[in-house]
Amino acid sequence: MKIFFTIIISLIFGNSISQLEAIFDFKRFNTSSTPYIETYLQIYSSSLLFNSDTNIKSKGVEILQYIEDKNNNIVSHKKYKIVEDEFEGLHNDIVDLQRFPLKNGTYNINIEISDLNNIDNTEKHSEKVTISYGNQLEISDIEMLDSYWKDEKNSELSKSGIAMIPLISNYFSPEFDKIAYYFEIYDIDKLIDTNQYFLLTQSIRISETGEIAGQFNKVKKEKSASIIPILNSFNIESLPTGNYVLEIEIKNSKNEVLTLKRSYFQRTSFVNNIKIDRLNSVNIKNTFADRMNSDSLKDFMECLTPISSTLELNIIDNKIEDINDTLKRQFIYSFWYNRDPNEPEKAWMIYKKNVHKVEQLFSTKVRNGYQTDRGRIYLKYGPPNTVTDRPNEPSAYPYQIWHYYKIGRFNNKRFVFYMPDLITNEYVILHSTLQGEYSNNKWQADLHKRNTPRGNIDSEQEGNFNHWGSNSNIFFNNP
Repeated sequence: MKIFFTIIISLIFGNSISQLEAIFDFKRFNTSSTPYIETYLQIYSSSLLFNSDTNIKSKGVEILQYIEDKNNNIVSHKKYKIVEDEFEGLHNDIVDLQRFPLKNGTYNINIEISDLNNIDNTEKHSEKVTISYGNQLEISDIEMLDSYWKDEKNSELSKSGIAMIPLISNYFSPEFDKIAYYFEIYDIDKLIDTNQYFLLTQSIRISETGEIAGQFNKVKKEKSASIIPILNSFNIESLPTGNYVLEIEIKNSKNEVLTLKRSYFQRTSFVNNIKIDRLNSVNIKNTFADRMNSDSLKDFMECLTPISSTLELNIIDNKIEDINDTLKRQFIYSFWYNRDPNEPEKAWMIYKKNVHKVEQLFSTKVRNGYQTDRGRIYLKYGPPNTVTDRPNEPSAYPYQIWHYYKIGRFNNKRFVFYMPDLITNEYVILHSTLQGEYSNNKWQADLHKRNTPRGNIDSEQEGNFNHWGSNSNIFFNNP
């Protein structure tokens, strides 16, 4: 039985490069009266078009969700609009939650999404779902959470007095320090008398082996009842990169398993830093690192700098000339094993291919591609979703705006690169909206210093960045 699915919905508007991007998911729950499903929809605001017909810029979508039974009869539907104007934050993603009461049975969930500012373009998707709750012990689907808080007002986001923002993903990037989730237990009182105890085990297991991943295991006693809501979280700061299973298990007093539920997820983490004094113990015999040409080892280490941790950078920057070839091989192998313990060679080959790509795209006469700002960003975060290239605006240095719909847990992030020397083809980073990257609130003034060399943006003569022919502000806000 499928528990989790994620769909990327894309709209291509004619010959335009604009795309409507969304993620859709659903979960099944039960009540004392009837089962229901929750649908979750996250729409990337950056992929919506602006309304250009009014003075107030706005973005919005029209959404139709309808559910058909096995005879194609519509048993439930909702049609609604969501609009955000410039005073509400045009770059905040839209997160929508809907609930549909349904009887046991098999259904098709249908969803249609239209950009209100390009209404003729509609994406349709259908997904089958089966609901089969009965008068027996069962566990609901597991809902991953982005955040949660006590909600005395019992809003539409609430269950069991807790407001919950769903996390519509099963991928936990390095920015995540915890995994939070919610589920419900039904009808255990049919097996264990009310107010009697049973054992609830919650664990994170390694997907390939089924073994518990270190200390990620919680066992507690719970009192029997007809419906039991469970909200829990694990701190995953120390959870290494890998594929995992969140497993929920219910046992009776005899330690017999009564039922269980699983939810799969992926984790990327850089916590397993390499220490130079531990490399000697790394066995590289018959590995890809053992086969590397000695003449290439230094380059292979240095090209890792865009994705290295602070400790790894320290080794590359300060120790690379002092360590022998064996230690270099052990460093490279450990580096990739920490990122993908199952297939470290595959991870290296994918990265090596991208290094070659940035070498072709961004290298200069004095720098390798991975040493440039564009190369570093490309290798660290992947290719951008869109690139705005403006080499010949009359009032600005040549510049590019890179737009990412999603980087880790962050949405709608942009990078501005420019070429102030006009000749080297090296675009340096001028501004970014991503936390931890270079931020420059005066980036537009710096971009236009080609025509305002003294940088006096208050002067009516030299003035602001709204020079004739300038589109930087437009492209930045609506790339």
